Amino acid sequence: MSSRNEILRLKAKRLIRRAQLLLHWETYSPVFARAALILGLFLIGSFSGLWQWIGDPWRLILLLAAIFYLVLAFRKASKLRRPNRSAAMRRVEDDSQVSHRPLDTLFDKPAISEAGWTEHYKKAEDKVDALSYPRRRPSLSLVDKYYLRFLVPVGLLLSLMIGTGDSFERLRHALTPGWVHGAMGDDVTFEAWIDPPEYTGRPPVYFKNTDRLEVPEGSELVARVIGTKSPTRLKLSSRRGSRHLPLTRIGPRSFEVRTTVNKPSEAIWRIGPNRKSWEIVTLPDRKPEIEFVREPDADKRDRLTFAYSVNDDYGIEKLTLRMTLLQDDDTAPELTREVDIPINGLIRKTDEKAAALNLTKHEWAGKKVSAILIGQDGLGQQGQSDIAYFTVPDKIFIEPLAKAIIENRGLIMEGQKEYAGFPRMTRKEIQAMPWFDTWEPEFRMGRAHPSIQQAAVLIDAITDVPEKLYEDPVVYLGLRNVVKRMRYARAHTELDGMPEELWNIAIRAEFGVLGTALQEMREAEAALRDGIARRAPQREIDTLFDRYNEAVDRYREELLREAIEAGRTDEGGDGGTNPMDGVNLDQIQELLDAIEEANRQGDSEGARRALAQLAELLENMEIQLSSGGGGSGGAPMEGEMSEETREALEDLADLLGDQRELRDQTREAENAEREEQEGEDEQSGEQEAGNQSGQEGEEAQGSRPRSAEELAETQRQLSDLLEDADRFLPDEGEDGQGGDEEGEDGSGMSAEEALEEAQRAMELAEEALERGDFGAAEDEQGEAIQALREVGRNLAEQARREQGRDEANNDGGDDPLGREDGTELDDESADLDGKDPAARTRELQDEIRRRAGEQEREKDERDYLERLLKRF
Repeated sequence: MSSRNEILRLKAKRLIRRAQLLLHWETYSPVFARAALILGLFLIGSFSGLWQWIGDPWRLILLLAAIFYLVLAFRKASKLRRPNRSAAMRRVEDDSQVSHRPLDTLFDKPAISEAGWTEHYKKAEDKVDALSYPRRRPSLSLVDKYYLRFLVPVGLLLSLMIGTGDSFERLRHALTPGWVHGAMGDDVTFEAWIDPPEYTGRPPVYFKNTDRLEVPEGSELVARVIGTKSPTRLKLSSRRGSRHLPLTRIGPRSFEVRTTVNKPSEAIWRIGPNRKSWEIVTLPDRKPEIEFVREPDADKRDRLTFAYSVNDDYGIEKLTLRMTLLQDDDTAPELTREVDIPINGLIRKTDEKAAALNLTKHEWAGKKVSAILIGQDGLGQQGQSDIAYFTVPDKIFIEPLAKAIIENRGLIMEGQKEYAGFPRMTRKEIQAMPWFDTWEPEFRMGRAHPSIQQAAVLIDAITDVPEKLYEDPVVYLGLRNVVKRMRYARAHTELDGMPEELWNIAIRAEFGVLGTALQEMREAEAALRDGIARRAPQREIDTLFDRYNEAVDRYREELLREAIEAGRTDEGGDGGTNPMDGVNLDQIQELLDAIEEANRQGDSEGARRALAQLAELLENMEIQLSSGGGGSGGAPMEGEMSEETREALEDLADLLGDQRELRDQTREAENAEREEQEGEDEQSGEQEAGNQSGQEGEEAQGSRPRSAEELAETQRQLSDLLEDADRFLPDEGEDGQGGDEEGEDGSGMSAEEALEEAQRAMELAEEALERGDFGAAEDEQGEAIQALREVGRNLAEQARREQGRDEANNDGGDDPLGREDGTELDDESADLDGKDPAARTRELQDEIRRRAGEQEREKDERDYLERLLKRF
């Protein structure tokens, strides 16, 4: 085959293909012309949004007509003869006026002999070379006399230009089954707002008087259309592309769309002639910034105290102290522990926030560590502080037994690791084992960590004495229970909770029942605070409150019993002092009721405030009983203390009360500021809030808390009262015990140190108030209150010493009855009033019964008298 023949064949194929297309168009276009015209009109109405304006029945009529004529055209077209290849060849030859079918010859071959075929084939090639493209013949002009075949494509193009970006959505809406309601004449309204993420604490922000908002990343867009029954979908466009959001019907003529926006976007809603767009600019959430302001250190209560600063867009919701143990061996694996720091709500920005952690129970108590603060926001982003180095505070135990228990507790915590595997045994050894459970060290204690084995031996040694030698049988029984459990444990998980039990036993051995009651009360208070902070279910809160109430009652009873047994109270006789003098039991009950009521109403801040006041009241109660009721005008000191000491105590009590009141006002100002900020955010989105009556505005202004400037001025005045600090310092007596002496147990600060601490805390509180940081000011005010209490303890101790010196300086010498050393009074001198003891006892019982029967006396006093009668 020559190259010329190949070229002619390609030309012939092109001509035949074109002829086929023309034949198909001329055959079927008149058949589908009417259906195509109706379909084109329907598409024009869809792309231009006409059907959204006028709706049904016009849309439905045209759609059904288009479907009907399409079906009719397909049926008619199926009956027509389909143009084939031979017809296409004849069309090419006829239009070129060529005879003898040269196209058939070009693609044909000789059947028998090639004689004469070459000449014939050459003539056919020449004719094919002369062929031209087939001409188009009129087909639609016969059925379209009004040139609609030109108008419909132009209209379709214009409609696509009108609906640019929404053409597909409008066509989808037009093809939706069901009745489409038009929007022409409808009062269609659009509304939209932004719901920021919950962790930001921000209220919803509305698109009012603006179509552009800057919102936190991850906010939820809520858009609604009201006034139409057949809206289109909302279009959300961003740099990544566009998408249409599904609708949710919320009413007969209202629909809603919700979606999360993470990138800058534009929301567009086009319904017929109505169009609405909103621009949403997302603001990225920065990582929290957190730093140590004051290095961690141990305070007088063996707590780890420090101060930190926080700066975050929307506040951190979790604060953690991550500690790393400092080890001498650099090749040892790194050991880290994390301790959660309790925070109230979100902390957005603070220049100095104080924190106190009780880590005396921690396994690393007394060891050196490095630590960083980790703040986590609601998005899960974390910020870290610089490294700080400190020694984890530990509790100092004095009693030898308590010290031994704590040492063994440390061994158990160190050895809480996986037990070794079980020893291999033969079948005979297994069969020889008793069927009942016995103590087998090779299966139990022998597999434990060496520290566990050592602790078991030591605890067994310190309890290897008769039980009666222990002053408190609870301590002995607790230790025996611990060592038995250690012996019979098969896995380290069975030792969980044992360090906590040993801690409680050590507290009992060191401080007695009172220490246990105090520990239980603080644990119950911590559990209740945690439940209120995390908004636990009401049933759980009620259970926690009941436990806390019971713990408070037990602590009061044990505190009273300790005071009585220590001889600090006088139970009998007229003029005796009630151990609860100076303590308002009704006030304690009122605070407990206030906590319960605040929790029932969902006022978590009020519940925390009442808890703090109750803890403060109970601490004052302990101070009064430990000082014999002095410090608040109690009977044991009345008339015996010096005038100067009494005046100092009264002034100190007034100052302490004023400082407490100022702290409460600071807390109220902080809450008001938070509520005002939330109110402003809501007002920016809802202008309806501005339509409140003037009377409500005046009432709100009348109950407005004090400003930061006013509180700072009051704090300055209280601080000025401490300038004359000498009047609060105990005078040095003849025994040389002056104001610099610490408490009897050596754990408290001297009066001078306490005054300096109070002065420093007040100045820091004043500075915090001046810069508007209510949280830091409240913390410093609490420190000032604690320092002033220390001053009160020193003054109470001075009054006690004064009373003791007055008794020692009586005319009778060292013996207040005037006896000499080694002598006793005779019976006559012993009977001072001439009455026999039995008669005096009966008179005393009658007097107590008379007073107990007086209903005008307080219930607590009558109960106390009833207990005295039972003892007689």
